[in-house]
Amino acid sequence: MFFHNVIADALTLIAILNPFGNVPLFVSMSDGMDKDIRAKLFKTIAFTGFFIMLIFGFVGEFLMKNLYKIEMKELRIAGGFLLAGLAFRNILFPPKKAKDNDLLSLSPEEQVKQGVIPMAFPMMVGPGSLATMLIVKSQTGMVQSTLSLIIAFAVIGFILYMGTFLEKLLGKLVLYILSRVMQVFIMSIGIRIFISGVLEVIAKYR
Repeated sequence: MFFHNVIADALTLIAILNPFGNVPLFVSMSDGMDKDIRAKLFKTIAFTGFFIMLIFGFVGEFLMKNLYKIEMKELRIAGGFLLAGLAFRNILFPPKKAKDNDLLSLSPEEQVKQGVIPMAFPMMVGPGSLATMLIVKSQTGMVQSTLSLIIAFAVIGFILYMGTFLEKLLGKLVLYILSRVMQVFIMSIGIRIFISGVLEVIAKYR
């Protein structure tokens, strides 16, 4: 049951982080880069995203409760609303393909540094995924949520590493369809989290 829950939470995080939707954007933004530099960039994106989520999972709840006096049920309402809203926006108004690539004018080291932001944050890891990380941690604990996060980013890292190959193998249309399906899943998860938060608030004031 433990490992089943770990895998289930990992799949939730993968859906929220939406690597299939980001691969075409990342490939487009790094178009023309040297193959080794692009591989290093994608690896750095995965590691940066992982550590942002991990650190926020450790300190986010402490800051939320002690600094801002926000309870978990309130975060569920806000986080669920945010996830559903972002997914709805992305379905109707998908991100546009990058036309110009300013990274190519930089040195290889600068290409990696400049590419991590905004690719790792906020394109892959954003407010919705950070809120989801806190919710998963509050439900399962730090150990289980960390294992789920490791599995999720292992899968995401592999998808990013194979990004160019996947785009050629599956085609942009298939990746686009997969990203839209992921957005539907994200919206469903957001609605579920929102409803659970509302029910907790109602139960408190009964």
